[in-house]
Amino acid sequence: MAKKNNAQLTLFNENVYEYFVLLSPDEAIKEAVDGLKEQLHGMIGLEDYNRKSIAHVSLFKTKATTDTQVLKLVKKAAAAQQPFTIKLDGHEVLKHGGVSRTLCLKIEDPEPINNIVALLDPKPEAKRSYRQTSILDKRPRAKKVIHPHVTIARNIATADFDRLEDLTPFDYQAEWLCDRITILRRLDGSTGIFSPVKEVKLG
Repeated sequence: MAKKNNAQLTLFNENVYEYFVLLSPDEAIKEAVDGLKEQLHGMIGLEDYNRKSIAHVSLFKTKATTDTQVLKLVKKAAAAQQPFTIKLDGHEVLKHGGVSRTLCLKIEDPEPINNIVALLDPKPEAKRSYRQTSILDKRPRAKKVIHPHVTIARNIATADFDRLEDLTPFDYQAEWLCDRITILRRLDGSTGIFSPVKEVKLG
């Protein structure tokens, strides 16, 4: 009986981690985006989380108790995608209702990135049905749609954003060869920084 209780205790004490899967640009682009953040901070002021965030392209977030679970998923997606070039093509603004704005860098051709996302977070296949259907039948859940970009600053209050008269200083253009997927993690429920787990090469 004691052995069973110990096993249960181990199970319930197992840590759950939040995993963040992303694409990381080269150092030159990271430094350039840091410069854009500081320029924006000088104009309207930015929260620390925006100033300290390192340039990246978000792909997927998930929770798991072991790295192995996530690595298996990422390796499968990475194997199906050959290395490709990511081109940054100036700024764009994402609107979040009337509340806030996100200033980011536009990605010229997001298709390869969306291919990876589809493999990481696949759309559930609808079960084939031979019975008559009606408008009351639920449709299968659609695959999550993302808009790949590199964030300069997110959740900027609309009133602050409207103070920006000229956004041309943020029309940054660059490109890098994307040949790997980066996995980070932190303890679920924490607000600490994400720590590196592994980089998985494409192809």
